[in-house]
Amino acid sequence: MRSSTSSSDGATPSRDARRWRRFSVTFVVAIVVLLAGFTGGLVLLDPYDTGRFTPLSVRGVAEGPPWQVNASRARDQRFDSVVVGNSRMQMLEPERLDRLTGRRFVNLSVLRSGPLEVRPVFEAFLRHHPSPRAAVIGVDELWCRPTQKRGNQFPYWLYSASNPEYLYGLVRYQAVEQMARRLSALFGGAEMARPDGYWDYTTVYLGKTGGQAKQDAMKSSASRPVDTDNPDRVFPAMAILRDMLDALPATTRTVLAWPPTHINFQPQPGSVAEAVLDQCKAQIRDIASRHPNVMFLDWGGDRAENRNPANFHDEIHFRKALAGQLADAVGAELARPGKATAD
Repeated sequence: MRSSTSSSDGATPSRDARRWRRFSVTFVVAIVVLLAGFTGGLVLLDPYDTGRFTPLSVRGVAEGPPWQVNASRARDQRFDSVVVGNSRMQMLEPERLDRLTGRRFVNLSVLRSGPLEVRPVFEAFLRHHPSPRAAVIGVDELWCRPTQKRGNQFPYWLYSASNPEYLYGLVRYQAVEQMARRLSALFGGAEMARPDGYWDYTTVYLGKTGGQAKQDAMKSSASRPVDTDNPDRVFPAMAILRDMLDALPATTRTVLAWPPTHINFQPQPGSVAEAVLDQCKAQIRDIASRHPNVMFLDWGGDRAENRNPANFHDEIHFRKALAGQLADAVGAELARPGKATAD
């Protein structure tokens, strides 16, 4: 009896272990199958309209933030020229540049972006347009910082040349939401994103709380910056700029555009801040001079336009009228034959 009981007790844990192993294997296989199906569905439907892997030819995505929509715009063959930068370049109207230059521009500017975000968007455009006719690259104080840090929200994977990195980034809940929005847009349930990327954010700024206070502050003689966060005067983003320009064919007409800012935002004359900024601009100008079709258009500094508060929403974001003037200056340089000259 003792021997029989001992044998029976020993068999039960063994059967239980086998059951758990079978359950574990089945569970893991099911998860893998579901994940593969989920990934396959995302790849097939291509929620961001990147054109990667999918056999679908349907184009377009729903209106949304530029970082989300520009992956689709970057591959659009209707365009042969590009604007990249942050929100300060967002107000450059592609249609205006088209009329001035005879090219077809797309604006791929991304709000709250710096050099580390501008570069992958620019490179994504070049993968689909290896010989663009013209390029406008927004450069500003962010390019003069002593360090460059990747943003927490920008989807680097979406613009990566690496397919594995893209697939790894694609598998997330936000892609499911975007897939639903893309399907809704394709079937008429949501507004399609404007193909050329232009967004006039005037109404957004005019509706913001504190807008009048910002206007009043610009009308006052506020103290201008005198100190710098870059006392060693190192500019690592210059390497990014060189790489971007080196990726362009020599035939591409390119403007490095420093956008206007209100005078209160600009450094005090004679200050350390001014000296550092001037040195940074000198490096940009030198990089431009080493390429046959690249010029540096500097609309910073003490210009009459930059002293007029009516030209700005706040100290760094200019209004539509001034954006039109800047576009005219950019267009004039792009249309000029031969090597561009500084303004």
